[in-house]
Amino acid sequence: MIMARVCWLCEKEVADGTPLKNDVVIRFIREMKRKVGILKGNELVVCSEHLAKYAEKRKKFERNLVLYATVGVLIAIGLPVLPLVAGAPFEPMTICFSVLLGGMVLALSILNYVPALETGEEKGA
Repeated sequence: MIMARVCWLCEKEVADGTPLKNDVVIRFIREMKRKVGILKGNELVVCSEHLAKYAEKRKKFERNLVLYATVGVLIAIGLPVLPLVAGAPFEPMTICFSVLLGGMVLALSILNYVPALETGEEKGA
C-alpha cells in the first residue's frame, strides 16, 4: 500500500518526481522495517529540484563502488599469492580469510548507497 510520494533527498512529500528503482537493498530495508513494524509504505522518488544533486551523489557512489570492488579483488587475490611468491608454505585458511576480507571491503560500499532511478539513467547532470 503506497501512502505518499516522498523525495529521497529532502524527505518531503511531493506531488511528482522520478521514482527510485525497487532494488535488492531497498527491498531488504523495507522488509526489515516491516518486521519491526515501522514501515510507512511511501513511494520513494527524487523531486525535480534535487535531480542534479541526486546525479552527483549517484556518480560518487558508483565511483566508490568501483574503488571498493578493485580493493576487494586485490585483497582476495594478493593475500594468498604474495606469501607464496615470498616462499612461505601454502595455507588454505589464507584463501578463506582473503575472500572474507575482500567481501567485507566490498560490503563497505553499502554505507554510502544511492539507489538508481526507475528510468535507469540519472537526469539533471
